[in-house]
Amino acid sequence: MSLTFGSSPLLLAVCVLLAAAAAWWSYRTTVPDVGMLRKVLLATTRFAALALVLFLLFEPLFARERTVREEPIVGLLVDASESMTFPDSTGSETAASVVQRLRASLGAERVRAYSFGGTISSMDSVQTLSFDGTTTDVSEALTALSDELRMEPLGAVVLLSDGIHNTGANPLHVSERYRVPIVAVAHGDSTVRRDVRIVQLVTNELAYAGAEVPVRVRVRNDGFGATPVSVSLSRDGVVLDSQSLVLPADAGEVVTDLIFRADTPGLLRLQVSVSRIDGEATFLNNTESVSVRVLDQRRQILLVGGAPSPDIAAWVQTLSADEDIELITRIQKAPGQFFEGALPDTLDGFNLIILAGFPGTATDPADSRLLANAVSGGVPVLFMLDHATDLRMLQRDWQGILPVVPETIRSTWVPASFAATPLAAGHAVFDTGSRRDDGMWRRLPPLRTNESSWTVAPGADVLSTTTIRGVVLPDPLFVAGRSGRVRTAAILAHGMWRWTNIPEDLAGERDTWVAIRDNLLQWLYATDDERLVRIQPAATSFSEGEPVIMRGEVYDEALRPVSDASVTITLRAPDGSDVPVGMQAAGGGRYTVDAGTLPAGVYSYTGSAEWNGADLGSDSGEFVVGRQSLEYRNTRADFGLLDQIAARSGGQRIMASDADRLPAILASLSSYEPVVRAETSQTRLWQRYPFLVIILTLLTVEWFFRKRFGMV
Repeated sequence: MSLTFGSSPLLLAVCVLLAAAAAWWSYRTTVPDVGMLRKVLLATTRFAALALVLFLLFEPLFARERTVREEPIVGLLVDASESMTFPDSTGSETAASVVQRLRASLGAERVRAYSFGGTISSMDSVQTLSFDGTTTDVSEALTALSDELRMEPLGAVVLLSDGIHNTGANPLHVSERYRVPIVAVAHGDSTVRRDVRIVQLVTNELAYAGAEVPVRVRVRNDGFGATPVSVSLSRDGVVLDSQSLVLPADAGEVVTDLIFRADTPGLLRLQVSVSRIDGEATFLNNTESVSVRVLDQRRQILLVGGAPSPDIAAWVQTLSADEDIELITRIQKAPGQFFEGALPDTLDGFNLIILAGFPGTATDPADSRLLANAVSGGVPVLFMLDHATDLRMLQRDWQGILPVVPETIRSTWVPASFAATPLAAGHAVFDTGSRRDDGMWRRLPPLRTNESSWTVAPGADVLSTTTIRGVVLPDPLFVAGRSGRVRTAAILAHGMWRWTNIPEDLAGERDTWVAIRDNLLQWLYATDDERLVRIQPAATSFSEGEPVIMRGEVYDEALRPVSDASVTITLRAPDGSDVPVGMQAAGGGRYTVDAGTLPAGVYSYTGSAEWNGADLGSDSGEFVVGRQSLEYRNTRADFGLLDQIAARSGGQRIMASDADRLPAILASLSSYEPVVRAETSQTRLWQRYPFLVIILTLLTVEWFFRKRFGMV
């Protein structure tokens, strides 16, 4: 025990002496004179109150130390994955019965029990234990247990498992630096079981509509001879492809490829199955699901020319060769007339409009305004200047739509080439993966550009200026920008058809230009995500037994996060039933919800958000819940992994049948001993109210006797 002060104790002693002198001086003479005994009583009472006040003003701190003895506890980790349902080598004991014996031998008072598959959860009793985990992550379980019990005297960890670890980090790395020894209790059978199973499925996560998608299947045979089987690929019970093959001899694998055609866009849930053979350890690993998202990559492009030209011919040849592009061309031949027929009735369905010399001198102003309105309505546009371009109509109809418009119009044309600006180096259009070479533009055939002056729209990027006779001018030649949410670009020159028809010694320059051209088209296709409500699943595919997590973001019209909106999701199950789910705010405009575990199938969802009574918008999508047989891909217990986990942590591995030996094993561990530690408690005496009560009592006693003695 010790007593310390916030200031010097010597100064406190001096102050107490002064308080004693002051108390005695104040009662040296009294009116009336009350006698020496009464003077001493009153002076002592006042001195005691003053001394106690001074004592507290010096902030006394009382410290006390005591020894605390804590008995060690045991962390019990039970593997609750599906593979633990396999019997042991004797076939006489289940995992649940092993857990009961472990808890009985360890004693419930000093045990902290948890079950785990992919994550850990507290285990109150064996009755609440269900072996339905679809994955086993031993590393995460050990780490999470250590975090859960970081404030308790953990002496050892008992790990009951079959050693089948199929997800997460390598548990050997965790066990090497684990803070206590791990005693691994092995359950299961390490001998090979007779089984035919799917070991691996490999396919594309994304596919495009109309494409043929391969699915590679690897099948393993354990315990059977060369047996014929059938491997099939199906969707919603309809077989898309199948292969008959003969399994290799015992402990062999075979690989086969199945193919299906991705006809319609969307999220597809596919099922791969291997025919069953009598005597297999389980049939659950004969079937596995996989999901593929099919994208509609086919794009519609409208190319409108002011007049026939070599540049138009080059673009038509390039775009027509792409199977994912549906190209529609309209080349002007007279006002209101085109070579291929009239303009389409509606332009909203196009992914891109290319204007090659349009509007031209033969263009009907109504057609120019029609296309300008379509771009204003949300269709991306690429404008390319040509001799046929009517610059005055361009200036009148396309102001505020294109990233650049003519300011002062001239009729003269001159040879020119690109001079890439510093902005080009960081722009996606010029990201070709090769080192920047500004000299390539001088090596390519020159273009032809008009000598008009141009005004660049606010926010547009000048990616290239003009080089004329070797002199770099500030006049824009290649400009990219946005008109609202729509991306627009303009090339103020013509003659690029020569760049794809050049000698072999300029093949590198040609390839670079082709890459830039393709990047330009992809950049124009893309749209900025300015949705106010964005909802999506944490993954496009979940396995049965895995919780489905949905995440969302909500913004106001200024794209500022909204943290107090009401967000609701409606999940539509494969049977057509709807389940409404409310999302919880996670701060910063983010929302999340755990929809729980769902049966296998393709689910769609629609989410909406309301804020202050106003509808902010909605979002929708799909995800897949499929059967994942990770736990059954290996039916043989891995006792070797348990041996290494125990050895590297300083523990040992025993069989489940030897669970009664656990108390003796734990007692032999150096970490499994009572923890003796010293605890220091500190008391701030100046914050304790009894001292205030004593001071008030002393002052009250003094006042009482002064009145009793008739003193003033």
